[in-house]
Amino acid sequence: MVPVVMMLLVSVAGCGIVSDQTKQEAKKKVEARKQQAEQKVEKKVDAKKQKVEQKVKKKVDTGQEELEKKADDLKKEVETGQKDLKNKVDGVQKDVSDLQHKLDELLKKLDAQEKQNK
Repeated sequence: MVPVVMMLLVSVAGCGIVSDQTKQEAKKKVEARKQQAEQKVEKKVDAKKQKVEQKVKKKVDTGQEELEKKADDLKKEVETGQKDLKNKVDGVQKDVSDLQHKLDELLKKLDAQEKQNK
């Protein structure tokens, strides 16, 4: 639309039919329409930008939540593994203590038997 108006202005101005005042008014109208169009485009760009930003933020938030959930799951797995390991270590320590006690009893019996043999 703007180029058509400009062509008309140029062609009419070239013929010398249009007065300077009419030329100025036409220029002002064209400039006003140009500014309106620019503002309209700017508003559309801003709206689209906000939509994109919202989508990105939502995806980031969703990803963050998923990461936190996975981190919690891994933490639980580690805690469970630590408990299992502690239980196994405690079991081994008990077995070692039992074996030490039995060994002490056997050594006492051996000592007693050696004293009897002398």
